[in-house]
Amino acid sequence: MISNLHARLRSVARRALPAALKQRLRTRSVTRSYARNTGGLELVRSGSAGRRPVSIVIPSYNDLPLLTACLESIEETCQEFEYEVIIVDDYVDPVNSAALLRLQQGRVRVILKERRQGFAGAVNVGMTMAKHDIVLLNSDIVAKGSWLDALQQRAYAGDGVGLVSPKLVYPDGRIQYAGTYYARVLAPQWFGHLHVGAPANKPAANVPGFNRSISGACVYITRQAFDVVGLLDEEYWLGFEDVDYGLRAWQRGVRCYYEPAAMLVHHESASRGYSQGARELASMRFFWARWEHLFMQRWGTDPMKVDYLISDAAPALWGRYVDEQCSALRALGRDVTVRHVPVGTIDESIVSELQARDSVKIACDWGASTTAWLTALEHGSLLYLLPGMETIRHGGQPDLQARIVSHYRPEFDYIAPNRWSADQLRLEAAWEVQHRVVPAMSQVAVSDGSGDVVCVGSDEAWCHAVDAVAREAGREVTHIRTSEIDVDVLEAVASASASVVVSSVAEETSLGALQLLGSGAALVTVLNDRLRYEVLDGYNALTIGPGDMTGLRSSVEVVLSDDRARSELCQNGRMTADRHRLVNPAAMSRVLEHVASTPI
Repeated sequence: MISNLHARLRSVARRALPAALKQRLRTRSVTRSYARNTGGLELVRSGSAGRRPVSIVIPSYNDLPLLTACLESIEETCQEFEYEVIIVDDYVDPVNSAALLRLQQGRVRVILKERRQGFAGAVNVGMTMAKHDIVLLNSDIVAKGSWLDALQQRAYAGDGVGLVSPKLVYPDGRIQYAGTYYARVLAPQWFGHLHVGAPANKPAANVPGFNRSISGACVYITRQAFDVVGLLDEEYWLGFEDVDYGLRAWQRGVRCYYEPAAMLVHHESASRGYSQGARELASMRFFWARWEHLFMQRWGTDPMKVDYLISDAAPALWGRYVDEQCSALRALGRDVTVRHVPVGTIDESIVSELQARDSVKIACDWGASTTAWLTALEHGSLLYLLPGMETIRHGGQPDLQARIVSHYRPEFDYIAPNRWSADQLRLEAAWEVQHRVVPAMSQVAVSDGSGDVVCVGSDEAWCHAVDAVAREAGREVTHIRTSEIDVDVLEAVASASASVVVSSVAEETSLGALQLLGSGAALVTVLNDRLRYEVLDGYNALTIGPGDMTGLRSSVEVVLSDDRARSELCQNGRMTADRHRLVNPAAMSRVLEHVASTPI
């Protein structure tokens, strides 16, 4: 109650302040927010030898104050470039036109027209007059740092890129644009901007990569790309013309890219507001009449054709699981292939081979996801066979973790290996995801349970505690020093005919745990929230908290001294593993059928 009263009193006091003071306070607040939301970003890049001249095209509509600030920012940030600015007036008002002409000097030209043509029409007038590479820029933009260097360098870095969009932020430093995506889950009639409202320094928003389209507020267009793609379509009066342009570029072999090293402030919709009027809605209808075949109505994917793509970023145990899943699907009559992709690169030969194939394309890890995404822009359906949350494997490497998350694109349907991974995916993704849970489980070499104890992990205190209890029971202990449950660990457990496996590994996904549960040995393991739906304390395993040496000794004593308890744990563990393994092929087949019959 008191805090609410204080808030109301502050609000009354602010309203009583002089207008000039209120404006200064607002400006100071925005400045502080901008510094906080962009802190840590490096916007100044090293000088670029061989800079290319550019033509900056700015459509104008009754926006003189904003336009003036935009021109000042261009002059400040582009001093080392040869450039021209082409302002195209679409307001067509004598008083406004006279004011615009006063801006014309040096590198700045003002083009007056006899009639209004809308955004696309005004842009096309300027693009037609451009002499160089084209930068399309809205008048409500304020450039920051070496933005043009960053855009131009990426435009000529290869990979077939010809259109490059930057990161755009609101005046307070929150993200307005960090890439284009099709909002197919929540708003299938719309294209959205990634990471909207997040701080500009959000790690995943600062990973460059291919972009499904462009932002018309700012995009670098190489001269070669312009010669291929041409002008904006003037059937769009306002809205969707930029998305259309980017999609046309992709269809003509010119790739779009997002480069966050270039950052600009965008006073979004400052000159026209946010309402969707008749012209905007007409643009939407025109867009979908042209492109619904690629999104809303992309049917015809053959669920009997399945292409898996996997890289060395996937653990070996996950690779074995993928191979066994492929074998199971082939046994069901499906045409299944597996292709290996180099980590961190695009395999253009695979893209060329698969891009026209109406198959279900499945990325099996983040290292293969971009290649898979490129194969399915126009044909086929996309799945991501998620090997758990892949960021967990790379703790202490925030840059790599951000890169991994950036590969979780909204065009994918996701198959999570367990329920925890599905829940976590929803938290990490920048949009609403479509996902299903298909329990990940493959064949396991079963121990006959006649051997002694296998201790898995690298925790010294844990190992000493297990040794002490085993000696008291007259049992031998085999130690496997490792930080993960992998193929070698499972083979060692089977070859040792382990009766008990004691693991201190905080496993990243349920696959390793299920393999241990199905090994024929009783499992004692560390409590792990990621495995709470598979590893059930007292039913198929005994779990103890991290660092709980008393609980560890007690649990190991139970499984070594109580044959009935150990037998029940082994039996229930095998039942859990078998249930997941048997469910997998049928569940995967249902997913393939559904995805193949659902528009991307």
